[in-house]
Amino acid sequence: MLLALRRLLKSPGFTLVALLTLALGIGANTAIFSVVDPLLVRPLPVPQPDRLALLGQRWSKGQIEFDGFNYPLFRDYQRENAVFSQLAATAGLPVGLGTGGATERHRALLVSGNYFTMLGVTPALGRGFAAGEGVEPDDAAVVVLSHGLWQRRFGADPQVLGRQVTINGHSFAVIGVAPREFIGTTRGSVPDLYVPITMIGQISTDRPGGESPLATRYFTWHSIMGRLRDGVSPSQAQAAMTVLAMQADAARRPNTATNLSVVSGAQGFTDGVNDSRLPLHLLLATAALVLLIACANLANLQLARGLNRSREFAIRLALGAGRWRLVRELMGESILLSLGGGVLGMLVAGWLVNLLGQFRPTYTEGTLAVGLDWRILWFAFGASVVTGILFGLLPALRATRPQLTPELKSGGGTTDSRPSRWNVRSLLVILQVALSLLVLVSAGLCLRSLQKLQQIDPGFEPARVVLLSLDLDLNQYGAPQAQVFYRQLLERARTLPGVESAGLASTTPLSGHAPQSSVERVEGYVPGLNERPYGEYNRVSEGFFRALNLPLLRGRDIDARDDAAGPPVVIINQAFANRYFAGQDAVGKRIVQHGPSGGVPTEVIGVVGNAASRSLTDAARPAMYFPLAQSSELALTLAVRTGVDPAATIRALSGLVKSLDANVPVFNLRTLAEQKNNTLALQRMAATLLGGFGLVALLLAALGIYGVLANAVSRRTREIGVRMALGAQLGDVLGFVLKQGLSLTGIGLLLGLAGALAATRLLRGFLYQIAPLDPLTFGAVIGLLGFVAFLACWWPARRATRIDPMVALRTE
Repeated sequence: MLLALRRLLKSPGFTLVALLTLALGIGANTAIFSVVDPLLVRPLPVPQPDRLALLGQRWSKGQIEFDGFNYPLFRDYQRENAVFSQLAATAGLPVGLGTGGATERHRALLVSGNYFTMLGVTPALGRGFAAGEGVEPDDAAVVVLSHGLWQRRFGADPQVLGRQVTINGHSFAVIGVAPREFIGTTRGSVPDLYVPITMIGQISTDRPGGESPLATRYFTWHSIMGRLRDGVSPSQAQAAMTVLAMQADAARRPNTATNLSVVSGAQGFTDGVNDSRLPLHLLLATAALVLLIACANLANLQLARGLNRSREFAIRLALGAGRWRLVRELMGESILLSLGGGVLGMLVAGWLVNLLGQFRPTYTEGTLAVGLDWRILWFAFGASVVTGILFGLLPALRATRPQLTPELKSGGGTTDSRPSRWNVRSLLVILQVALSLLVLVSAGLCLRSLQKLQQIDPGFEPARVVLLSLDLDLNQYGAPQAQVFYRQLLERARTLPGVESAGLASTTPLSGHAPQSSVERVEGYVPGLNERPYGEYNRVSEGFFRALNLPLLRGRDIDARDDAAGPPVVIINQAFANRYFAGQDAVGKRIVQHGPSGGVPTEVIGVVGNAASRSLTDAARPAMYFPLAQSSELALTLAVRTGVDPAATIRALSGLVKSLDANVPVFNLRTLAEQKNNTLALQRMAATLLGGFGLVALLLAALGIYGVLANAVSRRTREIGVRMALGAQLGDVLGFVLKQGLSLTGIGLLLGLAGALAATRLLRGFLYQIAPLDPLTFGAVIGLLGFVAFLACWWPARRATRIDPMVALRTE
């Protein structure tokens, strides 16, 4: 290795280029793997994770929902199923955690009492939930902390067991700490603490229709996961559970889909991460292509160095040196380069990981949970070693097989003993161009798709709208106190400089949260067989629609008449009107909500436009907007349309909240435009990284073409001098060199085009309003790659035209 190091230090230019090339290739792959590994590769740290499965409800239009179960139906399935050894219910919920000091907002996972036993997870400290805990309402005021929260909030204190903490104002006893490696079963969302789901009555004040979420079948709010019995496959479980669902529907149990989906999840579950599989796999495949291009580039450089050292190798072989000794020496240089590139690649990976962490998909509470751990380090080390073998082995074998007699006779001249342009180096250039075209086409398609997505009209105007979220339940506010606080907040917010309108809502568009509920009856609508009218529900104040510029199409807006003493009213969206009041005027009609008294007639007072709720690309869903004053909501978001700098408005709103109550935490301060962009986080991440990979691939391809031609011109100096001495004009020499480079480029483009036509079809599910064979993208990429290749050919060609025939011939 010392000899290899001395050799590399004698060629600082080559060494620097090689290290930078490897750093880009290995760093890109390491960074992408750091995202793919925890989300899609790494198995859950539980016994037999492949036996875990998640239930989903497939509705009539084909969509599958994994978080749309009601609790009584879950208890039915627990008792009646024969294919799962255990079923557990889970639901994520933000809570306020108090430990004797300030209240902080954390993410809780509400779980049925058998959650840890079903998974086979043993707490690192203390215990999990006992058999009698988490079965009946309000029966278990206990909490299990995540390992991360135990370290951050409690200083890893082993005496934490038995300590009383407050969750949303209610006292809970700490009974355990989860293992370090266990971060829940939902990829992309890490819980801070685990609470029995039966304690939701103390943790949440959400009571649709006035009923407890544990008792009503009209409120869908949690997921169901289970462990398959031995010998039962997911498909068998799906068939059996579908039979149960049909029986439940026949028994008129509301919110029961007649077709269940059972999804195996050795790597964990989440609807959002399932949606991200294609872009993440695409990024990983593209990063691998970039690394292959880098390997081809370095192999070319190594071949060129081998040709320049061919006389040295011929002499050493003639003196008795073994060929494999020379191969080991050259491979040592390659491995040393790759390891050095791997070290630099880790720096590149660290930078890319920080960049990836800024992308916040709507299905996560924060940014993507990515980082560099021991698995990632081993991946980087393995990638470095494999890369060194890939780009080093072939050049080493060829360089140590010189033609002894010609090399010893040549005296180190400049004539290439193998001048054919169709050699290994040419083939490597063709490979680089082909792979570069594939990467650039993928990047171009994703960029064009992102452009189309950004042009979608969400139904409202996100520009200059500021959002600010509060949850007074975290500060033990009662409903009357909360109403006073929010009324004062809204009144003062409307007086701030530049504020044009303001309103409150329980849910804002494209926030990643769009609860829905079934409706008992819609006046004048006759549902089909097994059909349940439904709609997304929201609670809003006066001014909310104006703040979003969500148009009021018919009827009136919510106003002061719609208070707790007024008759129940609702505003519906156009999708609700089209579906359930087709051909009629919906204003004045009534819908009957579910409730403990058997149904609450609610008058439709207005119809607003459709607003994108969960995704920009989803078809508009029926939606219902109920007056905020007719409910007791404690967690709300303030929406403010401003005519001044949004940042100044955010500062003013934060100060306004502190003036009302300094202890109320404010979270999710953002603009509605940012929230809209968050729904495109995966698309933006893919487009950004693919664009960067495309530029790197383009640069490497250009360097490969330039390197081959520059080396060819250098080694064929005498031949070019002879041609010029015999009368060749500058244009002839220029064309001679350009023809060689552009012919390689042309072949690479043809092969790359064929590969892209086949491979880009796999992108169909990720693209929006862009065909995988989009002619504009293909034409632009071919033109760009051809132009860059021409420039890479031009400089060696110009150098060839400046060769002096007398000097070239005199050197021989």
